[in-house]
Amino acid sequence: MESNNEHSNTTDTNEKVEAETQDNHLSQNQLIQQWRVNLASLKKDTGFEVPKELHKSDEKVTTALDAIAYLDKKNTLLDENEDFQLSDNGFAIYKAKHMIAFEYLSQQKKLAPDGDSSKFYFFSRAKQVEQLSKPNHWAHSLFHFLITLIVILALGVISFLVLYKTQGNLFVKLLIGWFWIVNCKTASNLIGKYKKSAITPFRFSISLLGIHSLNILMKVSLLGIIPVLIVSKYNIYWIDDIIIISLFIMCLINFKPDEKPSKQIVEKDLTEAGTANV
Repeated sequence: MESNNEHSNTTDTNEKVEAETQDNHLSQNQLIQQWRVNLASLKKDTGFEVPKELHKSDEKVTTALDAIAYLDKKNTLLDENEDFQLSDNGFAIYKAKHMIAFEYLSQQKKLAPDGDSSKFYFFSRAKQVEQLSKPNHWAHSLFHFLITLIVILALGVISFLVLYKTQGNLFVKLLIGWFWIVNCKTASNLIGKYKKSAITPFRFSISLLGIHSLNILMKVSLLGIIPVLIVSKYNIYWIDDIIIISLFIMCLINFKPDEKPSKQIVEKDLTEAGTANV
């Protein structure tokens, strides 16, 4: 008799455990669904995109991106297989990864409280840098890309006219080559310096390159074209000298020793973007 009672008690206990386990699974699924909704909302608000090139120097960003990738993988498994369930240990890992991803995306949203996209700028490189934490419009990036192509074409035509006017002067050829190398290297360093901190690195880089190209064309106009036009009205024999002097000055303006972009430099430029070179 006592054995029968013990057997019935054991059975009741097992049923209760199974019921509690089912309740836990149900609550886990509800939590996961809510977490997924929250993360999807944050991704939309921040315009989150997985960067094509991951810089391992920033451990926080790397850890957050790894957590987001882990969550996406697990969510795919949950969607594809209705019977798939996380173990207690798996759920704990999922929760920890979610907290890392949530904290990272929340921080990105704080940098852009209203979720506004970046504004369009023609010349102000400093104001463009201030918009690192905002998603860039594809339309802005496309327009800046067209500007870059137009500026490259214009500078190419100007270079050809200078060589034609100076009759292929060797010194002028060297200066023109130096001019192109220096400006290409400056543009590359500029993009490499800021793109890893941008929320939309590819679009931001295109826009920054377009603005930088316009700055170069503006310098060429002020330091090269205008002085040549003024001198040509007084003494055409001085044009070669003015061209050489202008090219040399333009090269010196953008010439800087090699330096590796550092996190400290980027942070300093972000806090003092108003004093950046425009």
